[in-house]
Amino acid sequence: MSAKSSQEAMPIAIKENVGTITVNKKLYSADVLFGTAFGFLDRAYIQLDVVDKDRIKVEIEARSGIRFSLKELVGEFKNELVNQALRVKLAKQTEEVRTMIVGRAIGLSIPADAPAPAPAPVPVLPDLPPEVAKLLAEEEDSLDFLDDPLGIAIPWEEKYGKEDGGAKK
Repeated sequence: MSAKSSQEAMPIAIKENVGTITVNKKLYSADVLFGTAFGFLDRAYIQLDVVDKDRIKVEIEARSGIRFSLKELVGEFKNELVNQALRVKLAKQTEEVRTMIVGRAIGLSIPADAPAPAPAPVPVLPDLPPEVAKLLAEEEDSLDFLDDPLGIAIPWEEKYGKEDGGAKK
């Protein structure tokens, strides 16, 4: 095996209680690396450091109470790198379809006979930014404190009666 291929194979170096691997940035993006590291935060202390423009060093130190060896933990980290890389690749490939599905679902949730809301006039308030003034105007139009569609504002006595500590006959 040549020296170059052994560098790219991510050999595991274990010193004392820290396992170290070197990750090729061309194979695993920062999103993949951080996603993988995040998944291990409950089991290990993770340190990422740049070795050179193409490689990142990952140091993994097992937390106390971990029931398997450090070598197994580092091996799991390497497997999770592949898993995360595939997830990121699939997410990029299906982004357009997922966006269309969500857009369609939102579009179908609007009743067909619902009239389009008329834009509310934006009052100009001297001390507020226009965005805040617009939001306040929209809220003012929609607020009616006398509306009680869920029947929440009914007094206890009306709803359950007054006799025997509130028990209804």
